[in-house]
Amino acid sequence: MKVQLNRKQFDDALRVVAGAVAARASLPILSHVYIEAKSDTVRLVGSDLEQWVERRIPALVGEDGATTLPARLLTDLVGSLEGEDIHIESGERHQAILTSADSCYELVGLPAEEYPPIPDIESTSELALPAKHFLEMVGSVKFAVCKEEARHALTGIRMEFEGDTLRLAATDTHRLAVRTARIDSSAGEPTAAIVPLKAIQLVQKIPAGETINLQLGQHRAAFLGENAAVYTQLIEGYYPNYQRVIPQEFTRRWVLTVKDFRNALRRAYLIAKNNATDGYKTYTSKVYLRTDGDKLVITAQGYAGEAEDAVKLVREGDDLEIAFNAKYLLDVLDVLESEQVAVELTESLRPAVFRHAELDDYLCVIMPMAK
Repeated sequence: MKVQLNRKQFDDALRVVAGAVAARASLPILSHVYIEAKSDTVRLVGSDLEQWVERRIPALVGEDGATTLPARLLTDLVGSLEGEDIHIESGERHQAILTSADSCYELVGLPAEEYPPIPDIESTSELALPAKHFLEMVGSVKFAVCKEEARHALTGIRMEFEGDTLRLAATDTHRLAVRTARIDSSAGEPTAAIVPLKAIQLVQKIPAGETINLQLGQHRAAFLGENAAVYTQLIEGYYPNYQRVIPQEFTRRWVLTVKDFRNALRRAYLIAKNNATDGYKTYTSKVYLRTDGDKLVITAQGYAGEAEDAVKLVREGDDLEIAFNAKYLLDVLDVLESEQVAVELTESLRPAVFRHAELDDYLCVIMPMAK
């Protein structure tokens, strides 16, 4: 293999592909990236046997071929080189010589034929979405994905295709985020799958272009962007019927300006996240919300002091005091794309629903904390 590449393009592609490489590889080959030169393109692949990331970049190919090189070392090295272009030439013993400006390095690789191939996707549903919109949808729910491996089925985002509707859901049992979108064309047969969080994070890093194509099979999924793709194994297991936990009625409704509410919460959070018991920090991050006329009063206590702040609101229903984990509230307010948020409540120990004040495409259910 002999190839000349733009160093910056190669560096950017490597950083995306290396994100899929296993942190602690069970096989030596999984700590490498696959590099293939053909025609006028270099194809890069990184994998941990559960996710695969593929990138294609333009190149001047003098000789077709393929090799694998250590992912972390190669990424660090290419990022530190100073030349505008980089030349790569691989040898019969799987070594590769990299030259750029006055720098020349030889790296030891492994046989390209040992690298695990990207699996086929037996796609039962496929649709194309504006990439920007899809990435906004993903960003609005991923914070609620469960981080506990013991609840394996909850460690990803559930994606549901039905008719002209795409729905994403994530929950860690303390909160639930759901985002819905109408799509121009039918996705085929109704399909649901749980996509691992790591795969979602990789999709957010690839250059998607204007459109991203989603393919869902029985055991795998693919996200196809512009000269880039992410392939992933799906999470097997039962995903709970999250629709049951969404309150259908409310007795109180608050409408607040997102910016003012978020800023006041952040200030109170500085106190709330520094609670202590016998000198040991517990980080419960509890804040209290109570209505007082046309204001929402936010209070918190911690070993460093006490906080009280207030923001204006428009309210329906009687007064109420309720406690929440401040971090959970901030996670929602940070992803809302509207100027106002509507909070629907019943009682102090019942879940609250956070929505766009004027749209119905997003909701987040948050369980309160005991006062």
